[in-house]
Amino acid sequence: MTLRAIDPQSVIVLIWTIAMTIRPLELKQDFAAVRRIWEEIGWIDRNDDDDAKYLRKFLKGSRTLAAELAGAVECTVSSCDGTILHQQAELSMAVIAAVTTSTVARKQGLASQLTARVVAQEAESGMATAALGMFEQGYYSRLGFGTGPYERFVKLNPALINIDVDFRPPLRLTQKHAADLYQALMQRWRGHGGTQLASVKLVEAEMGWTEEPLGLGYRDEEGKLTHFVWGRCKGEYGPFHIHALAYQNRQQLLELMALLRSLGDQIVLVTLFEPQHVQLQDLIRQPFRNQRKTEGGKYEEGIKAEAWWQLRINDLATCIAATHLSNHSTLSLNLTLDDPIRHHLDSSQPWQGISGEYTLHLGQECKVSAGHSKKLPQLNASVGGFSRLWLGAASATRLATSGDVTAADDLIENLDRVFLLPTPATGWQF
Repeated sequence: MTLRAIDPQSVIVLIWTIAMTIRPLELKQDFAAVRRIWEEIGWIDRNDDDDAKYLRKFLKGSRTLAAELAGAVECTVSSCDGTILHQQAELSMAVIAAVTTSTVARKQGLASQLTARVVAQEAESGMATAALGMFEQGYYSRLGFGTGPYERFVKLNPALINIDVDFRPPLRLTQKHAADLYQALMQRWRGHGGTQLASVKLVEAEMGWTEEPLGLGYRDEEGKLTHFVWGRCKGEYGPFHIHALAYQNRQQLLELMALLRSLGDQIVLVTLFEPQHVQLQDLIRQPFRNQRKTEGGKYEEGIKAEAWWQLRINDLATCIAATHLSNHSTLSLNLTLDDPIRHHLDSSQPWQGISGEYTLHLGQECKVSAGHSKKLPQLNASVGGFSRLWLGAASATRLATSGDVTAADDLIENLDRVFLLPTPATGWQF
């Protein structure tokens, strides 16, 4: 008999896995442990009772699953209800709002196992999709999440906003207006990929955590907040980092841009994710000249692109039935999906992902059925890759190049022809 050397790290992981208990968070009992984790990882300041107060609000506004080791909570995953627009169809979406692991429980597989459990539970409760903001690309791909498209992050001098639009004196917004901001976000103008988070307490928490806050907005004749900007304005000259922005139509968006321009007498820089309904460079006077002038400085202007969020399909039938491809092209194919989340779920979990063989019919009315059909082209895809294709986050050609899908070249070309979707944009950071 040949004896193999035992990897000490594997032994530690095995012991911790056996000792681990996964359970719903009990706020009163577990709050001190959760606060310790958030302080350790730098998400809230140490010994800051105000930060802790808003952490409590955050936890009250979400569902949290905890992993307990040696009698103490060392990892948590929080989620809340949400929705996402696929063209005009509103689909349910579980938002993974926070994944936290203490400094003594890293590299044990706790976060991936706990996140997988939360996704499974949300899928079992009827959430057709799940989404999260990623700390790094690749980690959540192991759970079937696919990366969203690039979103543009803009840094501009507000005095150089070049529009001929009047604005009214705005309302000053503070933490006490959290419910108003939440309703304005829920009622805002959304396009394809636009999301909603059904938790006012998460908005209260994010506003409470905003240092040096500045909020400005407008109400309608009925007193409802319709459009606003909210964020952190650092010091006398900024930057003004806009964390949230909402509007219901083009005129309100332009009024907000004119309002920002009015701040340019003092504030030197505004930063924000580009709104879905405008290309901000079109509104900036001499953008390239000013980028060159400010390069490397404290108030550097410019535009960069990054993909910061991921999404996965949980319920394939629901997502496909809600898909309406309006370019009058049709396509039928066999689809084989591989869902890696099953490798992170206990066998007793009822939902094990959506791996399987399917027949897919695409067009103005889309449908999917179990099993393959004869004489149809074959598409093999990871769940993350297919989720990106379905949402329009990446073309079939790009996904084939990166290896997220495989198929014959003519099928890839046909998928590019059929999936002519607008670029999705969430409009709400999570």
